[in-house]
Amino acid sequence: MSAQYQRFLKVLEKWPAEKTKVGRDLGEQIRKKVTKLTGSASLSNEASADLTKQIDALERLSLNVYAEKYPRQHESTATGLTAAQCSQVLSSEFLQYLNDKPK
Repeated sequence: MSAQYQRFLKVLEKWPAEKTKVGRDLGEQIRKKVTKLTGSASLSNEASADLTKQIDALERLSLNVYAEKYPRQHESTATGLTAAQCSQVLSSEFLQYLNDKPK
């Protein structure tokens, strides 16, 4: 388990929690899952194999394997917004603004 835990920690170093998406951030969710999984004393061989697959997938995501393998042809999204604009729209502050806005 310690080797898997070390691999999780390496992935988490590359995936800092985003403070603008508290409660909705992928890095935060990964940290919660790691805490839950490392709390169990021992894992079965099947659970350990599943955990290894999850770590492998997270490593590929954190290293942008697929972004490099399949580069984007356009900088905009289906909404017409850039990645930076999408990040702003998805921030907790903007969502709070929308909820507080009189209808």
